[in-house]
Amino acid sequence: MNKESWYAGFLPKLAPRVRTKLLGLAHSSCYPAGTTIFREGDPSLYFYLIKSGRVALDIAVPGKGVVCLLTVGPGDIFSWSALLESHAETATARAIEEVEVLGIKGEALQYLCWEDTELGVEFYRALAEVIAARLSATRLVALDAFAETR
Repeated sequence: MNKESWYAGFLPKLAPRVRTKLLGLAHSSCYPAGTTIFREGDPSLYFYLIKSGRVALDIAVPGKGVVCLLTVGPGDIFSWSALLESHAETATARAIEEVEVLGIKGEALQYLCWEDTELGVEFYRALAEVIAARLSATRLVALDAFAETR
């Protein structure tokens, strides 16, 4: 795989030293199209970076069924719940097409951030930028999903 095709999105927000340490913890996995990577409510064990393909992040909305909140692709991240105390997935991740991801165990990433606080601050600052952008996008989907049909 060509590095430039996925080496965008989240990673450029980080210094080369931080990227190197993160990628050193990562393990590659592939999921065929249609595969459920994890379900809403499952234990969240890995923080994922997409190398290729696209993943739909779906939630179950009472009275509406399953709603796709967001679709993410190469360079994007998902499943940051692995970095939280609760460790529960807040959405279902489904491979829309064949997907290759880099997974980093949440506990290992948390430990790295505690061990190297400079790295931790940089990582969480970049993560906060992504979360803020996702909240804005998710808000629009939620408004549409909860709007009354006229």
